[in-house]
Amino acid sequence: MDADGFLAEQESRKRRGEWTDPEAGRETLGDFYSRWRADADTVGEPAPSTLSKYAGIWSLYIEPRLGRVGLASITRDDVRTMVDSARRKGSAWQATEALKLVRMLLNRATDAEVIGRNVAARIEPPKAKRAKVRVLTPVELAAIVAELPERWRAFVLIGAYSSLRWSELVALKRDDLDVEARTLRVDEKVVEVRGRFEWGSPKTVESERIVDLPEVVIPPIAEHLLRFPPLRATTDPRLEGLIFYGEHHGLVRRHVFRSVWERACGAVGIEGVRPEWLRHTGASLAYAATRDMKAVAQRLGHTSTRMMDTVYVKLYADASVNVADAIDELVKRSTGDV
Repeated sequence: MDADGFLAEQESRKRRGEWTDPEAGRETLGDFYSRWRADADTVGEPAPSTLSKYAGIWSLYIEPRLGRVGLASITRDDVRTMVDSARRKGSAWQATEALKLVRMLLNRATDAEVIGRNVAARIEPPKAKRAKVRVLTPVELAAIVAELPERWRAFVLIGAYSSLRWSELVALKRDDLDVEARTLRVDEKVVEVRGRFEWGSPKTVESERIVDLPEVVIPPIAEHLLRFPPLRATTDPRLEGLIFYGEHHGLVRRHVFRSVWERACGAVGIEGVRPEWLRHTGASLAYAATRDMKAVAQRLGHTSTRMMDTVYVKLYADASVNVADAIDELVKRSTGDV
């Protein structure tokens, strides 16, 4: 193509909205990622735990393959090769996360008119085998709790029967708990990122909620508060009033609790149940007790994709109380305590 033809083609692309600056497209994916990461650190989004995950995925799988490639030079085959390499060296889950990150970066480059299209947009992620979640029956849960040290009994019962996320459970403070009303307020979370704790708001707007507690957990939590009073006068004001904490008066670390949990499970012959699956146990019991999917979703703090008819607003506002009462009945029937 001669010079006049090239210029005519560029003008045509501009009119169609397809033109991009060739100089901008020479920026490498690595440089673009660094700029995006700096912006993310400044605005505080995504969450620190997500940024930490992305940093690991980037350095292990994306940077070695695509870090030095210009944005406009990246092809669909380049991305597929990177995904295949991540799957072989890591796992299908890590390959999928790598694809998500590259797709997001190229989307941003497209929006900024640095490149004309996102070559990763239609690449299918590898199929990953999900770990089969094992939920506990009330009898199994009671047996495990009996084997736990006193410090962790109410922690596990609240984790199961309130269905809180781990990050919400470890952030609970005394002001969040109303024993008489049998409610928990969820308005804060804390996540552990590479050994450091990061405080923040719950995952979504729906995650900020009031959770009604079944009566079965009230005596254990009352006993816990007497035996292990909420933290006071700490050097870190964010820990003030913390309900659950370690032996050294610090936040609960997942790996520390996991070892305690696994010993208790092993003592009663139960294997392969992760402590973070307590949330799923609570959700399963709540659904078994009520068969009300919307009420359970509300209890879990899940985002609904459907608009709720205003006629049912009051009904679903009271649904969490019904879930809590129904769990009590189910537990009593299962354990013979009727």
